[in-house]
Amino acid sequence: MSVVGILDDVTAWVQEAVCSQIKLKVPPEDREPDDAGYAYQRISPTAFPLYLPTKDKLPPSVRSPFPSVCVRFMEGADNMAASQGSVGIELLFSTWNPGTHGKDILLPSPSDALRPVPWTGDEAEAYFKRLGDGWRDAWNFVDIALREIESRTEIAGYSIDRSAPVKFGPLADQEGIPDFYPFWYAWVSFTLTYPLRRNRSFEQFL
Repeated sequence: MSVVGILDDVTAWVQEAVCSQIKLKVPPEDREPDDAGYAYQRISPTAFPLYLPTKDKLPPSVRSPFPSVCVRFMEGADNMAASQGSVGIELLFSTWNPGTHGKDILLPSPSDALRPVPWTGDEAEAYFKRLGDGWRDAWNFVDIALREIESRTEIAGYSIDRSAPVKFGPLADQEGIPDFYPFWYAWVSFTLTYPLRRNRSFEQFL
C-alpha cells in the first residue's frame, strides 16, 4: 500500500462517514469573525489530506478551511516477517464558533411544542452574544468520529488495529491548551493495518 493511497482513501471515508453527519458554523467572508448580523450559514465540514490549506489554496467547491478535518499520517511500519504493515492516523478537527447567534436560539413551535424552531427575523439576525462555549462544536464533531471508528473493524479497506487504543484530546502546546478563540481544535488517533504486497518486476534481469 502507498502512503498517498492510504491518505486519500481515509480522507474520502472521513468525508462520507463523519463530515456528512454534522453541520457547523462557517466564518463570514466579509465581516469580522464575531459579527452578529452576517449571512448565517452552517455547512458540512471538509476533510483534507495531510495539511489544512489556506483560504487562497482551497478547491473551488470549498468555501472555507473551517470547519474541517485534516487527515494526517503520523508514522508507519512494515513488518516483513508478518507480511503486514501498519500506519498511525491522526484526525485534526477544527471548528469556528464565537458564541451564540440569534438563529442558535430555539423557540417553541406554535404548531408543535415538541419541535422547537430557530429564532428568525431582523432581531434574531442582529443578535449576538460572545461566549467561550464554542468548544462544544469540536467535541460533538469528535464524538461522531469516535462512534464511527469504534463501531467498525475496517476503514476504507484497511483493518483497524484493535490492540492499539483509539486516542483523543484537545490540541495542546507544551502541555497546555492554547486559546485560539473563536477557533476550536481537537484530535483523534488510531492505527490501521494492511497486508504487505510488494511486487517487483525481475524481467530486466532475465
